[in-house]
Amino acid sequence: MKNIFRFLLFVFAGGGLLVGGALGFPSAMENPQKGAGRVADLVHELMMVSTPTRSQAEYQKALESYRRIQKTLSGVHREDLDLENQVDYDLLDAGLKIRIRELEKIRTYEVNPESYLAVNAASDLLLRPESNPESAIRAAIRELKNLPVILASGKKNLKNPARIWTENALYQAGYAKKFLSDELGQVTVDNAALKKELMDAAAKAVKDVEDYEAWMKADLLPRSTRTPTWDPQDLEYIQKIGNQLDDYPLAVMLKIGLEEEMKCTDEMTALAKKIHHSGDLKKVWDLMKDDAPPWEGVVPLARNYVDLMTNWLKGPGSHLMTISDRIEYGVAICPPMSRRPLSFGGAYTDSRFPGGRVGGYYVMTPLEDRLTPEEKASRIKGYNPYQVNVTSYHEWLGHIIQLNTFTLRPDKRPIRGDLGEGSGFSQSWSFYLEKLMEDEGFFKTLPYMDELKTRMGRLQMRMWRIQRIITKIKMAKGEMTFEEAVDAYVNKIGMEYGNSYIEVQRDSGYCRPPGSEIIGEMEILKLRDDYKRYMGEHYSIKKFHDTLISLGEIPFKQMRRLIFGE
Repeated sequence: MKNIFRFLLFVFAGGGLLVGGALGFPSAMENPQKGAGRVADLVHELMMVSTPTRSQAEYQKALESYRRIQKTLSGVHREDLDLENQVDYDLLDAGLKIRIRELEKIRTYEVNPESYLAVNAASDLLLRPESNPESAIRAAIRELKNLPVILASGKKNLKNPARIWTENALYQAGYAKKFLSDELGQVTVDNAALKKELMDAAAKAVKDVEDYEAWMKADLLPRSTRTPTWDPQDLEYIQKIGNQLDDYPLAVMLKIGLEEEMKCTDEMTALAKKIHHSGDLKKVWDLMKDDAPPWEGVVPLARNYVDLMTNWLKGPGSHLMTISDRIEYGVAICPPMSRRPLSFGGAYTDSRFPGGRVGGYYVMTPLEDRLTPEEKASRIKGYNPYQVNVTSYHEWLGHIIQLNTFTLRPDKRPIRGDLGEGSGFSQSWSFYLEKLMEDEGFFKTLPYMDELKTRMGRLQMRMWRIQRIITKIKMAKGEMTFEEAVDAYVNKIGMEYGNSYIEVQRDSGYCRPPGSEIIGEMEILKLRDDYKRYMGEHYSIKKFHDTLISLGEIPFKQMRRLIFGE
């Protein structure tokens, strides 16, 4: 089971993604079969590197392992490998460089206190509390029993986080205490002894979290003085080496962001005149928010939109892509430890289906008791039907279908999946679909005013991604404060203040370049145009999409090589 947000942030929390090939051309220097096998062996070695307790000694050992693998890889003659194995070589090389950069310079583990609240396996049991295999229960127990060691490492490792990052960790500690105390008992465990072991481990973990929480308040929070930003050079390094987007340094990305901001604002302004006689954007946004249902109606609303898109794809939209009948999907309540970062909901993949089936869920974040009435009233506005419609297919048709399509490949390789460096393609693909479905006529199935408001909702979500570029880069350059970034989300998008705060807080907490949506969409459209020219009369958009989502979570540069044999 995979939380898509955690998946995209893998490199700083311990996850991963990558792929591999087969044949090669003869070389006097090295047997190509041997070279390909060596790359595969090194990928396996990378898979074996772990930091189970997050101690300084483990991070140092991991760094030494990465350097050793990197040195060995440099001895493999890349030019003697065939195309598939050259791609794997490049992905492994990039992944190692990013990991080394993280441990040598970026050192997220010294400034991210939330990452030490390692109770996600237990939290994820609540996605489908009645359907967890015994292996998942035992994994959660092991995690809970290991928690005090990890929290002790956090106390030793953490230096001077940004105050908002420590405050976020304190908020997450509240989630952890509540679900361990009040919600984990909902999980069905047929083995009575195993259920007791789970609950005993949870009771002990609550005390561990309380101790860590008290330490953060008394010790860490007073010294949380770092600005919530990252070195622009590190962002550019990840963009160039990890994402392999050489043509998009920060200056170019910021220029694109500012141009897109003007264009999107003009489109929203023109559309507002069709929705309300005043033509006032804020008025239109408020009217759309007022159409949000009470919380009890949110999950049924989301299910309805998932079903609408599913039926449309079987009819008028059947020319767009192939969806395997081995992929299950649905809507569920977001597990507790993902509710803070996924304040609007998100996507979870799930491999616990019988018969080799896979699937996932569009997860919805509930309005919890800890929120004040005012906060609940504000939060629910993000669940207006127009944005829920677009988000529903972004999550399941985007993330869930793309990731599971690759998972179902019998020849998939870990370097292009769960081990890789994290190109952000899943987010690019999901965002690309948002406008594609409008262009292909899906919005025309709605009543006229709903169509207009859904178009506005999509444009708001586009502006959201534009602001990610502008605010992240300007904050990194010292040209924008945290509060100014929050205000940008409120004023440019119409996002409620509480959700805007969470969005900037979350996005600021990890050293990753922005733009996987806007830049990614641009790259997909370029790739689609080139594919259309390449295929000529044999072109079909369905073939293009099917090919694209079968390649895994790899950079566009490598996708282009695999598609065109470059």
